Amino acid sequence: MNNISKPNKLFIIFLLFLIISSTLLTGCLSEKKTNDSLTVIASIIPQREMIDSIGGEYVDVTIMIPAGKSPHSYQPDPKKIANIAQASLYFKVGSGIEFELAHMNAIKEQNPDLKIVDCSKNISILSYNEHYGKEAYKQDKQNYAENRTHLSDGTDPHIWTSPINFKKMAEMVYTALIEIDPVHLQAYTNNYQQYISQLDKLHENISLLLDPYEGNSFMVYHPSWGYFSDTYKLRQIAIEEEGKKPGPAGVAAIIEQARNENISVIFVSPQFDTSSAETIANEINGEVSSVNPLMSDYSKTLQKFTETLVNGYSEL
Repeated sequence: MNNISKPNKLFIIFLLFLIISSTLLTGCLSEKKTNDSLTVIASIIPQREMIDSIGGEYVDVTIMIPAGKSPHSYQPDPKKIANIAQASLYFKVGSGIEFELAHMNAIKEQNPDLKIVDCSKNISILSYNEHYGKEAYKQDKQNYAENRTHLSDGTDPHIWTSPINFKKMAEMVYTALIEIDPVHLQAYTNNYQQYISQLDKLHENISLLLDPYEGNSFMVYHPSWGYFSDTYKLRQIAIEEEGKKPGPAGVAAIIEQARNENISVIFVSPQFDTSSAETIANEINGEVSSVNPLMSDYSKTLQKFTETLVNGYSEL
């Protein structure tokens, strides 16, 4: 080695550097290719937990509607639409949320090969008027505040707030993943079974807590919890009147209704203005409690919501 000239030494060192770098780079590329994940898109945050839980390490999820934004009004920027070009699957809620109605055509145009999965396929989608107790209560003129006008025949898109529906949505995710990526069938199946078991336990626990209060009412600002109320035979009363804050007469009617129903908690969502709810809570000596229908932790959110309902009912 001592007989090798300095230029040759430098060349040998450089050659060794190239060989080592090439080996490392090849290894990195091989690892990336081996662990390459399936790129999928979904509309709302609750879907992330579901898809992550079933897809595990083999799926990379992008959510279109970010935290704090409403699926009724969110407008995606062009960059977000452009990202769809890299996706293989789009898991749409499919229940009529405004975001999907307004932008699904643009999403399809951005990626004509994108497989779109309707997660509402096996779910009965109801109008706001069809939820538990609505029509019966409306016919009871002695108890129904005649100035209330918020009941609507419009479609209620919030299907995911019922654990029963959420299970059906999870089944659509599982079916699509094993179809497009059968190589990882066993992993998807194991993950799916574990996740369904969690949802079953959640449903059983909520049922146990709410069974004694069948037929009771709860008050919310935005009517996001109709499918939850159907599942557990509760009556949801909404402050919002067809997407708008109620006027003075509407607020007065809601206050009277809350008193008649012995309601002490008003539930609000972080995506909406809470001023009307706070006014009503003050008038009935109640409180405002926040519950997010676009939750990132499904079981924890529904469990807390249930416990708050039970605490309110227990005080009656």
